[in-house]
Amino acid sequence: MSLDAIDAVNWSAIPNPTWHRCDDPERVAHGLRLLTVSTTANETGDAASLLAGSGFICDHAAMVFPAAYAATPILLDLVEHGQRPRIKDAALGLLSNALDYFPTAGHNRVDTPYGADVPLCCAIARHIRGRRSALLAHGIHGKQLLAEAELHRRLTIEEAELQADGTLTAIAVLEGAPFQTPVEAELHTPPFERSVQTVRINALTADASGGACIELEQTPSEAAPGSTLYPAECGRREH
Repeated sequence: MSLDAIDAVNWSAIPNPTWHRCDDPERVAHGLRLLTVSTTANETGDAASLLAGSGFICDHAAMVFPAAYAATPILLDLVEHGQRPRIKDAALGLLSNALDYFPTAGHNRVDTPYGADVPLCCAIARHIRGRRSALLAHGIHGKQLLAEAELHRRLTIEEAELQADGTLTAIAVLEGAPFQTPVEAELHTPPFERSVQTVRINALTADASGGACIELEQTPSEAAPGSTLYPAECGRREH
């Protein structure tokens, strides 16, 4: 299953921020294949080392590359369905580093099926949150990764109303952990999703289901239904 998922990715279309051959996204595909089929501890370690030193992450520089977004679902498949515990553990460790490391300057955003110019860490975190059950079943390290992904929150506005004091009150869906306010956020407004604005969230009320009510300072453009909010600090993460 993972091999088919690897082959389905157009790795050559993913940018290589450093232009070095060792950071070619095709090497990420090769490393993922080696990790998937590894049968010995040495093979698993070699595959994980390849991914940690090439176009997935650069371990010694604490850097994550754009190919990590495409590789994350494949590594999550290995966490859930890997043939051996050491493969699962290696995949989990790589995912943890990818979420923690900073992207290279100018390559800290990716286009996704649900929006353009999404901060790379938030896009990776959304993949991770989608495997909640599998990660909770993986023990303390799976829970830690999930808890980290919860911090890269995403708010999707369903309704918004301008108030007399110039603020906007909005009903939204919260993915991730509730947070303290006030806080800055990126507003992505369709259909011009590449026009990212920084706004201030003054208040948040959220329930366990993810339903939320937020108060925004008046935005430069209307926060229309379907607009999304990401942490402003995530959009600024880069080397």
